[in-house]
Amino acid sequence: MSRFPLAIIALAASCAAALAHTGAMGVVKERMEAMKQLGDGMKAIAVMVKGEVEFDAGAAEVTARMIERHGREMPGLFPEGSLDKPTEALPVIWARWDDFTGIAKKMETDALALAEAAKAASSAQDIVPHLTEVGNSCKACHQEFRLAK
Repeated sequence: MSRFPLAIIALAASCAAALAHTGAMGVVKERMEAMKQLGDGMKAIAVMVKGEVEFDAGAAEVTARMIERHGREMPGLFPEGSLDKPTEALPVIWARWDDFTGIAKKMETDALALAEAAKAASSAQDIVPHLTEVGNSCKACHQEFRLAK
């Protein structure tokens, strides 16, 4: 596949993300941007695991550490009642705060394990179980605490 179609796809995806965040302000905008960075980071590592790009252990480690940091900071991006449009957060977050923060902590821990695995990895396959665990944390939070798309 040539780079031109890939560039068009990347541009379209970034435009869609920008439109989804239109009107977001304050902490809602901050967390939407953080979630976008998390998603982009997961995709960057996933394409290595799928063999679509060459495995770069250093890049995977740096990206996993960014995901870890976001996991640690996540609860602070959800002050009670921050449901201003266009948020996708559900009010159940604050009713089940311990569950929500538990998932964020698990993501942080799983991302740290991913970073350590990437640091020692000789191939992308060495990090698959850890990437899967981080993905499971993302999925758990989205299923419980995010507006269905």
